[in-house]
Amino acid sequence: MRQLSGFLLILRIFLGFSLSEAVTIELRDTSGQVCLYAALSVNFTVRYEGIETMVNASFQLPSEVSTNGSLCGDDKTAPLINMTFGTGHSLSLNFSHSTGTFRGDFLTLTYNTSDSTLFPGAQNASVQHVTIHALMMPVPLNTLYTCKSAEAVAEGLVTMVFWNVSIQAFVKNGTISTNETSCKEDQPTTVAPVTTQSPTKPPTTPPPLEKPTVGNYSVKNGSDSCLLANFGLQLNQSFEEGNQTKFFVHNIDPHSNATGQCGKHDATLVLKDSVAIIQFHFRVDNSKFFLNEVKANVSFVVNGTESVHADTNGNLSYWHASLGSSYLCNKEQRLSVSVNLTINTFNVWVQPFQLKGENFSKAEDCKQDENYIVPIAVGAALGALVLIVLVVYLFGGMRNREGYQQF
Repeated sequence: MRQLSGFLLILRIFLGFSLSEAVTIELRDTSGQVCLYAALSVNFTVRYEGIETMVNASFQLPSEVSTNGSLCGDDKTAPLINMTFGTGHSLSLNFSHSTGTFRGDFLTLTYNTSDSTLFPGAQNASVQHVTIHALMMPVPLNTLYTCKSAEAVAEGLVTMVFWNVSIQAFVKNGTISTNETSCKEDQPTTVAPVTTQSPTKPPTTPPPLEKPTVGNYSVKNGSDSCLLANFGLQLNQSFEEGNQTKFFVHNIDPHSNATGQCGKHDATLVLKDSVAIIQFHFRVDNSKFFLNEVKANVSFVVNGTESVHADTNGNLSYWHASLGSSYLCNKEQRLSVSVNLTINTFNVWVQPFQLKGENFSKAEDCKQDENYIVPIAVGAALGALVLIVLVVYLFGGMRNREGYQQF
């Protein structure tokens, strides 16, 4: 969460379940006047150690929360929204102001893995805290900050997506302002056109679009990179409108914001641009790593209305390479995420584990995956040839014996 505009989108992207209802909070001072207002929707994805492997816990910020511990703030105390829910879980956000503006300073998620409802089979039952700094761009005082767009942020083992956010700290005279400051994600953007396809023949191939530019991405562990990824990405999202199937095609911005986390057996890369949020999850199995899961949220306007599409697939098996190596593939590939979403990848070079320094290790080329085709094809051809010769020989022998008996 590098900005509060970044503070919104986190929750919607990685999750395939429906979006939660917004929670609305009107914090009041001792005189009964509103001093701080907030409305937001949030979804969470937390990776934790399960019985045999790392697993995902996905849950929502409920519409009913406790605000115990929240503060209106004064000259000595910073305003604070504290939203407590479930068995020992909470989300808090504190604010500051200067030179006629206010901003969010720290966002803290506290979660309790001993809650067996949200974290079944957790091996490390304990209370965990994740804090993200510099959450929100400065907003003029006496102004309501709004952001309808989704914003995704990953920190450690936690990914959060926020959307439909409205916040005003330091409310004056108990009256929430009618003046609004919108996040940059809500500003109009130019995206690839939505193309109409035949209503009688469901399309199997999206309309062509120029190849995407390769982006260079990294995930940091402290000051050092722990994951490197270079590739160009093209999203092909199909959707139904009336009795027509249409396609939305989008090239991911090569300057997309990259976040994520690195572990010994799991690593995550999260990319976000103005249209989409994509999460790539890598796993380790038998000294090999591979792309195991992709989650994506794609947002675009159809007939003047924003349309948001969420897709996820946790049973993928792409980009295999040995630990200590990187994976390289210069040819175009298609990742089938769902029946509605495919991702075309170009010039892929990734290494999510065992980086040494800031450079890729020796690459294992995807062409090696195809080398077995040649010997198999040659063997099949030789086998077929032997079979043909054998049939001809046997058939010819039978004809000779028949001719001899008639003679």
